[in-house]
Amino acid sequence: METTVQRTSVKQVNRRNQLTAEQQALMAETEALLAKGDRMMEEEVNHLRQQLGTIPEIINLSCVARRYFGKSRTWLYQRINGNKVNGKTAYFTRAELKKLEEAMHDISKQLLAVKLV
Repeated sequence: METTVQRTSVKQVNRRNQLTAEQQALMAETEALLAKGDRMMEEEVNHLRQQLGTIPEIINLSCVARRYFGKSRTWLYQRINGNKVNGKTAYFTRAELKKLEEAMHDISKQLLAVKLV
């Protein structure tokens, strides 16, 4: 015959198992969302690299990083390539992307203003 203490203990074990199942479901959902976020970030990095094309080979990105962002060349390349920095994917904020776009326009104006003849 089951005592009150044993019934309470069984209820507690069942409750713990239920919480564990809920936690596992939450963990699985969180992992799925993180994976989706990683895929989206990878798509954005690929899109940026595609948009930049051969620009990183043509202009001095060290100068761009320093002049327009006050950062190092490494900082800029980490964001262009979507490298992991301290366990997180490095990417531009919207404001930084806008600043990069403005930098590219500024550089293009400077190049167009050059008159060699």
